[in-house]
Amino acid sequence: MPPPSERSVLARVTARFSSPRDVLLAVRMFGWALVLPVLKHVVPVKSLAGVMRRAPGASPRDLALETRIVTFARWAARLVRWRDGGNCLERGLIAYRYLGAAGAQPTLVVGLSPKEGGGILGHAWVLVDGHPAGEAASALSIYTPVFAFAADGTLITAPVAGRAQA
Repeated sequence: MPPPSERSVLARVTARFSSPRDVLLAVRMFGWALVLPVLKHVVPVKSLAGVMRRAPGASPRDLALETRIVTFARWAARLVRWRDGGNCLERGLIAYRYLGAAGAQPTLVVGLSPKEGGGILGHAWVLVDGHPAGEAASALSIYTPVFAFAADGTLITAPVAGRAQA
C-alpha cells in the first residue's frame, strides 16, 4: 500500500477524471506533448497554430470540461518535461487545440518581457473569454503580447495588454 502522501496525490489525480472519455482525452494530449517538443523546432508557430486549431463540436460549452482540459494540458506538458515544469508553448498549443474543440473560442498569445540582467523572456498562454486559462493574470502582466492566434487559427497582429484584439 502506498504511503499516505502518495495516496492523496493519486486520489487528487483520479478525482479529475469524470469518465473514460477524460482518460482518452488525457492520453491524446500526452501524445501531442510527446511530438510538440520536436515539431516546434521545425514548424513555424503560425503553422503549428493552424495544425492545432480545432473546429468546435456541436455540443454546448461545458465549463467543467474546459477546466479539465486546462489541467490535463498542464499535466501532459509537465510529464514530458518534468524538471522544468513543462513548456508554456507546448502546454498552450495543447490547451488551444482541445479548448477549441470544446467550443471555448480560445486565443493563443505569445508575449515577451525584458529579462533582468539582459535578454528577453518569452511566454505563451491561452485566453478564454478574454481571461487567461489556468494562469494568473498578475503573472502575465510582465509580458507584452507580440502576436496571437484566434480560435480559427488566424494571426491576430494587435494583441493589447494580454487580451487579443481581432
